[in-house]
Amino acid sequence: MARPKADEQSAPEKMQTAFWTLLEHKPYAQITISDITRESGLNRSAFYYHYANIPELADDAIAAIYEEPGVTEFIAHIIRQDEDIDGIRDFALANVSSPQHLASIRRLSLIAGPHGSAGLAAQLKTHVIEIWLTALGRDPATLNPGQRMVLEFASSGILGLLAKAPALFTPENIEWLSHSIMPNIVSQLINSLKDNDNTPRP
Repeated sequence: MARPKADEQSAPEKMQTAFWTLLEHKPYAQITISDITRESGLNRSAFYYHYANIPELADDAIAAIYEEPGVTEFIAHIIRQDEDIDGIRDFALANVSSPQHLASIRRLSLIAGPHGSAGLAAQLKTHVIEIWLTALGRDPATLNPGQRMVLEFASSGILGLLAKAPALFTPENIEWLSHSIMPNIVSQLINSLKDNDNTPRP
């Protein structure tokens, strides 16, 4: 197989780009290998050289987003308590105005939105939880039942926000949020998981 030029996408990258383009227009369950080859300009042999099926391609495409430092930083920044609200607002606005971050957030919204699937959404939710627990220095095995419920509640809420991210994460909305109590409530909720007390509350 010919090696791509330095400024040209590799075959897997072309197929991943095709996957995201298709997910914009049709549900994940309806995306076929024929769709991918047609959209990417590659043939079925090229597809099967790299992937056995669509789920393998989807895993690769989604993993590429998770590997972007900006995405991890964005999710972790939601629970930051070591800076004032102006700093959090400035960070959020910088992310919203960055084309690369916008593209990544848009792709996260496709996973969590109506064109995604229960499996893809669960994978994203697990990733969000892992980022938060790592930031807090918590081992998931040490969480008590109440803490697990808090984590489930908060991560489900973030997934709901990500599903509507393009419409919600606008500069105007972020400016409004920066003057509301909501960011502090969310941050306090997640940071309550730092408590290592596993004794059931009365």
